[in-house]
Amino acid sequence: MSQTGRAAHAVSAQAGMRLMQAANARSSSVVLATLFVAYFFSSVDRSIFGILAQPIKEELLLADWQLGFLTGFAFSAVHLVVGFPMARLADKGNRVTILSTCIVLWSVMTALCGLSANFVQLTLARMGVGIGEAACLPASHSLLSDYFSPGSRTKALAIYGLGFPIGSFAGMIVGGFVLDHWGWRAAFYVVGLPGILIALATWRLIREPVRGHLDPVQPTNPAFAAPLSYRDVLTMLWRSPALRQMIIALTLFMTFTAPTGTFVGVYLARKFPLSYTELGFIVAMSMMLGATISTFVGGIVTQRLAQHDERWLQWFPAIGVALGMPLYVTALLQESWQALAVWMFLGALANSVCLAPSFTVLYNIIPPGGRAKASVLSSVFMSLIGGSIGPVLTGGANDLIAARLFGHVAPADFMASCPGGQATQGASAALQAACRTAVVDATQIVLLTTMILTIWPAWHFFLAGRHLKPRKA
Repeated sequence: MSQTGRAAHAVSAQAGMRLMQAANARSSSVVLATLFVAYFFSSVDRSIFGILAQPIKEELLLADWQLGFLTGFAFSAVHLVVGFPMARLADKGNRVTILSTCIVLWSVMTALCGLSANFVQLTLARMGVGIGEAACLPASHSLLSDYFSPGSRTKALAIYGLGFPIGSFAGMIVGGFVLDHWGWRAAFYVVGLPGILIALATWRLIREPVRGHLDPVQPTNPAFAAPLSYRDVLTMLWRSPALRQMIIALTLFMTFTAPTGTFVGVYLARKFPLSYTELGFIVAMSMMLGATISTFVGGIVTQRLAQHDERWLQWFPAIGVALGMPLYVTALLQESWQALAVWMFLGALANSVCLAPSFTVLYNIIPPGGRAKASVLSSVFMSLIGGSIGPVLTGGANDLIAARLFGHVAPADFMASCPGGQATQGASAALQAACRTAVVDATQIVLLTTMILTIWPAWHFFLAGRHLKPRKA
């Protein structure tokens, strides 16, 4: 080949490489956008219960522990039990097909929540939502790890993670508006049924990638991308000091913060004379907006810091969670909803930074063949222990403390005198005031306690960071 021919061939090869890189970038962006939308609707379907909890409690005459059970254990326990086989499928099978099918399931079950006539029926419907959403994180995280290189995963996971707070934001606003105009049952129909279209888009727009092809060790070594057993992954989680401390931190963080998703909206509804449209807007513009900004900006800042020192992948979350504690406590002590919203926004801005960097640490250490299982195992601790038990204990504590506070002012049984947390029709003004004061004060006491305890996971995030590399290799 002549020199001119070789030069032309080199130019052609370079042009082809640039076109391939551009196509890959576009493909990755489409995948990220599609998975983001799916996670967005997952968050809407999951979090809308927070704004609907008080009217559901009043109509179905539920105790607070039952609200905690519906948002926590009924959803999370089933979510995790099904998550194990889902993760196994995601590590071996077609992740796109699995995810698309599960989106249809959780969307339909969300709509069925609106048909529930009692606690048992609503529990079964919420369990169905949990079954459907079990594949969302394992399959999506596994796909993103194969569409984005290790150097860009933190940013990609942070953008994907925005689906949760933005979805919660939308769920609060849409849920409050629909609730005021058509009732809580209609709200479940409105947010559930559109998910069927998202499932179709996911199935059509995303292609199944080669596992592990972007990692430093290429999958020419079969052992690198080969599926790992749960025992193998659990051993890796336990033997890695960084992962062990990180899992402890995330578990404690979820235990103490998950109840806010259920009971902050309930607390506002009980304390302030607000419509549900106003209440949804306040929660969305304070907690959800703060969490959205924190997730995105925090992910970018952490990624830049980690380029020079990987310890910041856990130290930055430690600082954020520690700063969030006094801000949330200050918010819950306010006597006006305006001041409460401002401090709540600042608290969410500080402590919502921890998830994307933590999952980056997880997927940087665990090989491709075990990432979906690692996601499920971390969720066992985060959701089963934290997200399930936390809301139930918080709701039970609300009931016990409210009964004790009520007993100090009225010689009667709290549950009989205040069914659903409010006095029966025709009750005296004194009894109505006693019921309201008891539930408001009890909810405030319990939420303050849980937020003060968030300083504990901040310490474990710091310890996890100490076990990462001082300088990135």
